[in-house]
Amino acid sequence: MLSTFLLNRSELRFAGVSFTVKVILFWLAELVICQLDGGRGICRVVARGFVPCLVSFAVMDLWVVPRLRRRVARRKNRDSQHML
Repeated sequence: MLSTFLLNRSELRFAGVSFTVKVILFWLAELVICQLDGGRGICRVVARGFVPCLVSFAVMDLWVVPRLRRRVARRKNRDSQHML
């Protein structure tokens, strides 16, 4: 049960890169896009603040996405074994 919450090295690297890219895009949206055109949809997300976005990014990248990737990999392996 505890192993479902732990990330292996490749999952941790994937989560770190994904998290970093999202934070960079957040700051880019806040500093550039919303300053030029405040009516865009991304500006509503940015207006909520950095901490709520940071928490949602962390939950998605460190908990939800790795579990989904594992589930898809298991399904792919199971389906490929049935074809043999």
